Amino acid sequence: MADSEIQRTNLTAEAIAEWNGHVESVLRGIAHALNNRAAALSALVELTTEPAEEASVIRSILGTELERVLNMVRVLRSIGGSRGAAEAFTPGDAAAEASLVLEQYAEHRDAPLAVEAAQAQPVRVARWMFVRALVVLGAGLARARGVEGRRIHIATTGDWLEVTGNDNALRASPLLSELAAAMGGETFADRYGFRVPTLAALRRREGR
Repeated sequence: MADSEIQRTNLTAEAIAEWNGHVESVLRGIAHALNNRAAALSALVELTTEPAEEASVIRSILGTELERVLNMVRVLRSIGGSRGAAEAFTPGDAAAEASLVLEQYAEHRDAPLAVEAAQAQPVRVARWMFVRALVVLGAGLARARGVEGRRIHIATTGDWLEVTGNDNALRASPLLSELAAAMGGETFADRYGFRVPTLAALRRREGR
């Protein structure tokens, strides 16, 4: 799928409503996290009245809290408006971004996500679409019953980058199906996940 085609891609009303639900859940989670950060910073104010030897402790806590706030900023950018055409990137990097988003889910904060992407080859798609597809996949795993943990496996098989969740009883939602199609790929009929062409496959098609 050409870059211009990706930019013109329009999701259906059903898929948009599904994404809005994800955004709402993330925002509720961020609101909860900000309350925790405010409490931690209030405690630091109390520590500033302690002797100077406590300064290293204060700096350490401040560093941790700052990183948590910065992660929330990154999440807000990730769930923001659609942006950018196709670009080449390493799937593991996008998976790390999706993991930050999923950590903020109000309903799923106690369901950590493990992503295996060590053997994944680069792709060239709209990165924001790929990140959202991973978010949708991970959120679906968190809602599933009877599955221990959430695991997403990203690996290259032939000309395809395959992304699968650890629950074969699940099937792709409308949003996941539309995102996969918009990236020039497809969802699986027999397992929970999707696939998109690798960068190497696209370059061979283009005669490079």
